[in-house]
This record gives sequence, structure tokens and C-alpha cells, in this order.
Amino acid sequence: MTDYNEVINAVVKELGKVAYDHAKKHCPVVTGRLKRSITLTMIPDRAAGTEKAKIWTNVPYAGKVEFGWSRRRPKPFLGNALEYARAQAPLVLSACLRGSVGK
Repeated sequence: MTDYNEVINAVVKELGKVAYDHAKKHCPVVTGRLKRSITLTMIPDRAAGTEKAKIWTNVPYAGKVEFGWSRRRPKPFLGNALEYARAQAPLVLSACLRGSVGK
């Protein structure tokens, strides 16, 4: 019998890694501070027995880079990472159900 909470957790972890790697790769760099601050945190939901992936940065100007400001165009490195991970979800789910990821 398949433990679907394990499969869900493996999918979430793998998609979190996919989004994290994409955000790091596509983050605009001037000094490197913003890129170094990108963090992946897994947040457990003990009641449901699952986890959530949170990709974030604590750099104060990250929102201005992501959404743009004044005469600067947006450079959505986090939003694009989410969209990329969303597009990869069927492949990751399939791999996790086959047991080739997350073990």
C-alpha cells in the first residue's frame, strides 16, 4: 500500500528544490547579496502529516527587484521560479510515484 503523505512530501521537497535552484540561477546579480539570501525552508504541517516548501529572501530590496520600481523594470526571479516549478510538477509527481525521487 502506498503512503501518499510520503509521496506528497517527496513531491513538495523536490519541487521546492527545483524552484530554489531556478531562483538562484536567474536572480539578477550586482553584489551577490540578494542571490546569497535566497533560502528554501520546509515547514511541517503536523496535523496533516505533510510539509510545505517556502522560498524566500530577507533582503529589504528583493520586492523592488521582483516587481520593479520607478524606471526600473521588474526582474521576477522568485515568481518565475514558481512558474517553472509548477510546469515541472507532473514530471516530478510521476518520478515520485515511481519511487525514483525522494528515497
